[in-house]
Amino acid sequence: MNQPTKPRIPGSRRTKLAAAGSGVLLAGALAFAPAAVGAAAPPVYPAAEVHKPTPIPDRVILIPTTTPATSQRVSWRAEATADTAQAQILEAPRALGQVQPAAGAVATVRALASTPVNTTLGYASTYHTAEFTGLKPDTRYTYRVGDGTNWSAWTDFTTAAEGFEPFSFIYYGDAQNYLDSAVPRVFRQAFADRPQAKAIVNAGDLIDSANSEEQWGQWFKAGGFIDGQVNNISIPGNHEYSGGLSTFWRPQFPYPDNGPGNAELKQTVYTLDYQGVRFIGLDTNHQSNATLMAAQTAWLESLLKDNPNKWTVVTFHHPVYSTTGTRNNPNVRAQWAPLFEKYGVDLVLQGHDHSYGRGNPVSARKSATVHNGVAYVVSVSGGKMYALNGGENWTGNGAEVRSTSQNTQLYQLIDITGDTVTFEARYADGEHHDGFVIRKNDRGERTVNDLRTPENTVGEQVTVDKTAVRRLETLKVSAYGYDPGEKVAIRWRERADDAARHGRDGTLIGYEKADELGRVEETVRVPALVKKGGVYEVYLDSQNQQITSPAVTVTK
Repeated sequence: MNQPTKPRIPGSRRTKLAAAGSGVLLAGALAFAPAAVGAAAPPVYPAAEVHKPTPIPDRVILIPTTTPATSQRVSWRAEATADTAQAQILEAPRALGQVQPAAGAVATVRALASTPVNTTLGYASTYHTAEFTGLKPDTRYTYRVGDGTNWSAWTDFTTAAEGFEPFSFIYYGDAQNYLDSAVPRVFRQAFADRPQAKAIVNAGDLIDSANSEEQWGQWFKAGGFIDGQVNNISIPGNHEYSGGLSTFWRPQFPYPDNGPGNAELKQTVYTLDYQGVRFIGLDTNHQSNATLMAAQTAWLESLLKDNPNKWTVVTFHHPVYSTTGTRNNPNVRAQWAPLFEKYGVDLVLQGHDHSYGRGNPVSARKSATVHNGVAYVVSVSGGKMYALNGGENWTGNGAEVRSTSQNTQLYQLIDITGDTVTFEARYADGEHHDGFVIRKNDRGERTVNDLRTPENTVGEQVTVDKTAVRRLETLKVSAYGYDPGEKVAIRWRERADDAARHGRDGTLIGYEKADELGRVEETVRVPALVKKGGVYEVYLDSQNQQITSPAVTVTK
């Protein structure tokens, strides 16, 4: 059994001896200090050596297909020829190593493509793509990639379910800067919080210089083993362009070629359905090109109009409502935002502004904590920050910003269930910043609810259809923000401050249960025993909220 350490008594002989010993050790350590402090600093290890490819595969990353229940793509880098690049797969065994797979259990597939990319470090990096097909839905597999002799580690992934099943994914804004120092802890913390995540969404600007071999190497090292077991859904930002799309993009990210059909948009604009969620990636780097924007807009509407999935997530780089500086993307907002609202897109995930902002159209507001529109989010995961602009781009375009943050690195965790999407933004240290819950019924009706706090579950949040009434007249009452099925007491009481009320809750009108969207809508009758000229309020009391209506005056 472990025993607690007994504290030393200051001044005791034993303590003095320990202190003396520490001084000797410290002095000994300082004897070697001049080499580290006074002498010339060691040279920087050359990037060309750090990131040089070898026959051993690296930069292994899972790329989703349009049939994620039965197929899976994987991309990697290695010094291997098109003739030798290959991948192996088997259903995940209980053990490997000394335990060899049964005869015939391992399938080998040749690479679909092997593409060399000239780099800024004086050599070519060759990327290989393999695709596993004929897989079983919702099944764990083990795979490795290599050349038949030099292999990666065996790595596991699980195919998607055939239909809807709950799952989680992670979303990042721009990584871009400090890829080798500040970004890795964000990626690791996010994965530690959602190790079961099935996908990672990157909203562009993964790196700073489109064709920098060093930065792409740093980005892959920041993700490490995570990329090899979690599907990656990325779209390019402006920093993935330099005189055209990065030469690394398509070899590294061989996404489905199912976009509008324009050559410029190949594998930067694409869609896939995963366990009841339609993911749509768009490319805002062409917002000044009328032809490419029109092509994306028509394609986007076709996907939204004919969508068998309950949930829809759209990602692109330049925000509909910018959070920083004087930035503005009117073509994105004018062409796409009306479609998002019309067809009930649930999440729009963006980057570019190096700060955090979350909001919605003002017209969608239903109560102090609830709206029923699109949730727009801008975020950043890297170490470069911009100052917030006070939300002018939101308020000046009919929207409201509900949560912001600057000078912070964030990651976002999204959990999908049959009736809810739970969204949480956390800082790099794992601390909570912002969150909300989307509820949707089978008719497509939706509410977006801020996560509850002691402050936002009280106060004047009940709406009424009139504020002047007569005795026995009916009044329509509505409120939001409840759990589905939550029992709510509806009371009529005098309008007064808490001190004057002395704990009196007024006259009980009745009880109501919140519907599947967390709303209460009820018609109540004004009690007969009210005073003419009296000022009252409707008070809704439940386990999670104690909220009131505006003042209601009795006129007769």
